[in-house]
Parts: sequence; structure tokens; C-alpha cells
Amino acid sequence: MSTRKGKGGKKGSRPSPGTGAGGAEAVPEEIKAAADRDIDIPPKEDLITGQIKPQTSLGRGPRKQPKKGKPSPRLSNHKARTVWLYSRAAWPSREAPVRSLVRERERVRKALQPAPGTSQWEMIGPTNVGGRLTSIVCHPKYPERIWVGAAGGGVWYSPDAGQSWQSQWYSQDVLNVGSLAIDATDPDVIYCGTGEANLSADSYPGVGIYQTMDGGQNWRLLAPKSKTNIPSRIGVIAIDPFNPKHLRIGGVSHALPAHTAPGDVDLGGMYTSLDGGISWTRETFVSANNYWCHSIFFHPGRKGTIFATFTERGARNGIYKTTDGGKTWRQLRQGLPQPSRIGRTTLAVSPSKPDVVYAFAADELSQSSDMLLGVFRSTDGGESWANVAGTHFSREQQISYGNTIAVHPKNHQHVICGGVDLHLTTDGGKSWKRVTRWDTDRGRPNYAHADHHCLLMPPGAPGRVYDPNDGGLDVSEDGGLSWVNRSQGLSVTMYYDLDVAQSDGRAFGGGTQDNGTNITTSGHSDDHREILGGDGGWMVFDPANASRLYASYYNLNIYRFEGNKYYDVSPPAGENEKNQVWMAFIKLDPNDTRKVFTGSYRVWRTLNDGKSWRAVSPPLDGSPISAIEVAAADSRRVYVGTENGNFFRSLDGGATWSPNMAGSTLPGLTITRLATNPTDARMLFATIANFGHPHVFRSRDGGETWEDVDKGQLPDVPHHSIAIRPDAPGTLYVCNDVGVFVSPDWGQTWMSITRNLPNTMFVDLVYHQADGTLTVATYGRSIWRLKIK
Repeated sequence: MSTRKGKGGKKGSRPSPGTGAGGAEAVPEEIKAAADRDIDIPPKEDLITGQIKPQTSLGRGPRKQPKKGKPSPRLSNHKARTVWLYSRAAWPSREAPVRSLVRERERVRKALQPAPGTSQWEMIGPTNVGGRLTSIVCHPKYPERIWVGAAGGGVWYSPDAGQSWQSQWYSQDVLNVGSLAIDATDPDVIYCGTGEANLSADSYPGVGIYQTMDGGQNWRLLAPKSKTNIPSRIGVIAIDPFNPKHLRIGGVSHALPAHTAPGDVDLGGMYTSLDGGISWTRETFVSANNYWCHSIFFHPGRKGTIFATFTERGARNGIYKTTDGGKTWRQLRQGLPQPSRIGRTTLAVSPSKPDVVYAFAADELSQSSDMLLGVFRSTDGGESWANVAGTHFSREQQISYGNTIAVHPKNHQHVICGGVDLHLTTDGGKSWKRVTRWDTDRGRPNYAHADHHCLLMPPGAPGRVYDPNDGGLDVSEDGGLSWVNRSQGLSVTMYYDLDVAQSDGRAFGGGTQDNGTNITTSGHSDDHREILGGDGGWMVFDPANASRLYASYYNLNIYRFEGNKYYDVSPPAGENEKNQVWMAFIKLDPNDTRKVFTGSYRVWRTLNDGKSWRAVSPPLDGSPISAIEVAAADSRRVYVGTENGNFFRSLDGGATWSPNMAGSTLPGLTITRLATNPTDARMLFATIANFGHPHVFRSRDGGETWEDVDKGQLPDVPHHSIAIRPDAPGTLYVCNDVGVFVSPDWGQTWMSITRNLPNTMFVDLVYHQADGTLTVATYGRSIWRLKIK
């Protein structure tokens, strides 16, 4: 019997036959919601269509005081998001095996026949939302020419300071970007470090360093990780202004030596190249073992002087300096806290007065609170420091994730820095002003998206500030006092899930990473609207009514939307239970959409549109429920999969539940999706996450026995979703971390239908019967659609 770890880190095993969930005696009493939670929207704007409509009252409960706008969840935690990917792509390692990903993509590209047809996928948006950016560079002479790197969407170029965008990456081995650097002596030369290093491992690690020598028109893998052993997540690339062949990179690694394949070394730290990035040497003056390097800069006027920051979980943390080109390094201590408290730190030097250096440092002692240790300032080239933060940053957090600082090119007293929000001083830190607020209305001058990963104040445009963050790119033209978003055309949204309204294929959307739940009802790419904030979770349309849907955000928070009204219909689970669920699966009964199922580590059901909920199962196996299917052919049959890879079923609509029925055929890893034959409730398919096993299984008897219908034909990578065509019996579609695939015969044979899709993660797909389209959501390159018939 296989075992694995659940989200809480405790080791769990599949229950033995005859134990676990089951029996009517275990079903809890009905738990009623406190009220009907009827909420009016004062603007009288239809949250689904964006149109102005007369305001009406729905529901039978007492009228509540109106709430403005849409529901506003609190800020999400990037570490929970990391666990989400870990359970699907990395377990039991701490890093997903990116080399296996690349190898499997190439294998199936050669081995599988393409599906018949010549139609190509079309990117259908959103182009007006953005997504997580990690890095930015600009042309030294023309500051409006910028390149940005996305956590899951590759490199993009703008010729006009972000007012329009062009994708430069599409078919690279991975599109997960951690850093960029431009050669000031030859701006056509740009380096890109792959693998995000913001201590949020919710995207794949990298494959090395890419280089372009023509401003991004063509890229080559200059330094493959497989040959150079550089870090799998590169957060900084620095180029020596006196010798552009002298490069230094800093990176992190989440891998543990015990879980690393022989010969596949993955160590973070600082690495040096003296031949323009072809060969690399690891610096070991901090440690010969794994340590992390977060920031590097060369002194612009003093040859051989370099600053860098490191964390090594102890006394060797902190800021270091060399004055002899890296032969010897010295840990800087004067005026700084004890090294063990210095966490992730970003450095910025004043171009106008290069001996003025600033450091923005996380506090290791704050642990999960992830607070700021200080903003430290040196006026003597790092020899001594003073904390100039005061008490201004007492509420700033997530500093290990968002951590950036920049100095005005003409004024060494003018500094912008931040984590969740941005803060400005114009007097060298004597006073500070919070200049952005992530929770204010979008479009206001002080709005910029939360979680800032890089800041750039180009010397060629004093007063301009570029701000890559979790929402794309925000720009200020007045030194940081006011902001405007410039993500139009930047299609790098990271989706968790997708749905398309079966009654109107123009209505579609889903939950996204830190950009809420977004939908469009026009079918256009540029008018997607956020109806629910935070990290958006599962979203499901009523199949008969496109203006009625369920949406959610993390921790089992669920809302029902109907035209210009929304209702908080979250199950009344306790906080501990809710906090164990990152994204709760939501499933409507296809024969009675008032009946809805969701799950924590147990199954919740409502029979009346969420007005009241009942926990209809005891805890199943202790891990979060990851998939729910209600059979269209017989909705008394309800099937459930868990993150621990176990399978449970109810034959009476959720009243009683079986023990674990995964058997020895299912691999014991996260079940990501369950789907039934539209005309046979006993024929059931399951998709499975992770690596090292088959990924699509079929049961002909409602889960009593299982068979592998993958048989090694499909790529050995995490699979996320499956769709069955009701109008073409036997036709299945699956999506996974390398593409989209189709079977015309219930899974006996498979073909690739990936075609022109970019090399990213494909996390959900929906077949639309009336329109004959297949729509797929990605984690980094927005949503794509293919005309099937």
C-alpha cells in the first residue's frame, strides 16, 4: 500500500479495506447557516456582465446592509500556494523534476501522432488582467524599451513603456523566469535566468540561463543547468560594468540532497562566469553546502568592488563586500543586526552617489509573520549602516516573497521599496510615505497591485518607476507618488481552474493566482472582470444560466452570484478545517443545480443553493478533497478523490459513503479530476498528478476496479483535468503540464492536440458542446481556445 504526506506534513496511509468513511451513523446533524446572507450591490452593476441593471432582492432572509463593490478577501499566503504545487508536481521531493518535464514533452512530441485537423489554438484572454512578473530591464539609452520576465509566462517586450506588449518566449524549455540583465555596453545582449527565486515554489524550477544577442528576437540556452550545475532558481544576474564577460548570478534551491537524483546537483548560492556565461564556478566562501544568494551589484565607479546578500540559516547570513574582484569577501557588520536575523535582503546603490547603499531586509526571527527587519542605509560604501525604517513598516509583511528597493538616478535621498505595498522617502529615510495600497479601488492613483518583486528607476527617464508585481506592471511618472497599470496585452495570467457557460460560450473565466476570479460574458479577450478577489478558486457556471455561478477563494470561502447580487454561501466549517484547504473543489449536480457539493477533508453538501450546508461525510483520509464528480446519468452516484490519492463514493446522493476504494491500481497520489460517461454513471475516469506512474485511469464499475488507459502513451507529468464529449461517444480530452491530448476510443489510443500552444502548464479544460470548442486554462499564459467542429 502506498503512503504519502498530506498538506499538513503528517504521513498518512490509505485505510485498509473495511475501515474509514461509511455508514449513516457517522453523518453529522444538519448545520444551518446563520442567515440567508442577502447582499445588495449599491452601484446596481451586474457583476457577471458588467452592465447596469435594476436592483432586485433575492432570497428569503432579512435584508442586510448593502456592501459596496465585490467581496474582498484578505491577502493570501504564497506558502500555501507552494504546497498546492508541491502535492501535485514534486512530492516527495521539494522541487518538481523539470528535466523529466522537458524530456517527456520531447518524447511525446515524437511518439504521438497529431490529432486530425488543421485549426490552431487562439489566445482568448485575458489581455487586460496581467499576472506575476519577477523582473525587468530597460534599454540604457531608450528607457521606454523594456523587457519583463513572468513567473510562468516567459519574456515579454514593450517598445513604449508598457503601453503595448509582444511575447518573445513561446517554445523555450520552460517559461518560468526569475531574472533578467541587460549589457549596458551592448544592449542587444540580454540574459534571462530561469526559475523564480521569490521563495514561492509554485512554478517549475528553471533549466539555466538563456541569452539573446539581437534584443530578444532570438534566444538560445547559453548555460544549461544540466551541464553547468547552476541554481535551478536564479533571482539575480549582475554584469560587471568594467568587463561584460564577468557575470555573477545568485540563486536558491528548494531541493534536499536526499531527494536529488545522483549527478543532478542543485545548490543555491553565488556563481561566477568570466567568459560571458558559458562556464560557471560556485563561490563557497559562505558555505560549500546549500545557501542562498538574493542580491548582487557591482559598484558602478570602483572596479573590483561587489556587494551581495546571502542567507545560510545562521551566523553567515547578511551583506558581504569584496574590493578585489571576488578573491576575498568580508561580512559587513557595523550598524547591522546580528547576522542570524538578516533574512532575504535586496540592495540598491545610488547612481548619483554610489557610496550610498540601501538594504531592504526580511526578519528571520519573525518566521511565519515574515516581517521587515529594517531599511538600512550606508553612506560610506557599506562600511557602516543605520536602520532608517523607523516604525513606519510595522505592518509590512511577506518580505521573503515581495522584496525590492530602488534609488532615484539623480537623487540619493529618493528611495522606493516594498513588499506587499510600496513606500517612498525623499529625505534618505527620515520620513516615509506609503504610496500604494493594494486594497483600494483599481484605477485610483495610489493603487498598485500587491506583492512587488522588482523596481527599476531608469537613468534615462528620471522620475519614472517600473514596478513588476503579482498583477503585471505598474508605472509611475512622478517618482512614485501616483501609479497606472500597464498590463494591457500582457497575457501572463496564472489560472487554477476554468469554466465555460454551456448556455453561452461567450461567458467563461476562472480563479487566478492573486488576481481574483475573472470572467467575461462577451467572449472578448480584453474585457475580463474581477468578481472576487484574492487568489481566486474554483468557479462553476450553472449549465442552464450563464448569469448564475459559484465562485470562491482560498480556505473554503464560496460565493453565489446571480446578476447584480452576490451571496456568501461558505460552508460553516471551523477555522482549522477551512485553513487546511487551499482551493476547494465545487461541483453542481447536473440534474439539480440547487444541490452543490464541496469539500475540506470531508464532504459538504447543500440542497438549497448554499442557504444551508451539511457535512455529509466524516473525515475521509485527513487530506483535502481534490476532486468531486456527480454523475449526469445518475446523480445519486457521487465520486470523490483526495490529495492523498484515495477514492470514495456515495450511491445515495451523499447520505452514506464507502471506505477508500482506490485499490492497488491507482498510484496513491493526488487525484486531480474525476469524470463520468454522460450516459453511463458507472464508467468513471480519473486523472492523477505527480511523476513516475500512469496518469489516466478508467473504471467500468463505479470505482470498484480500475484499469490504466494511459499505458505510457501520455507524458509522465502531472495531469490536471479531463473532459468527455457528450456528442461524440468515446472522445476524451486531457490536459497536463506539457500539453493537451485526445483519445477517440475511451482511452485506448491517444493523439496530441497541443499544436501551437506555448510550453506552459495546462491546468483545466472544458468542452463546449453547442459551439464545438475546447477551452484550456494555463498557469502563466492565460486561456486558449480551439475550434473542434
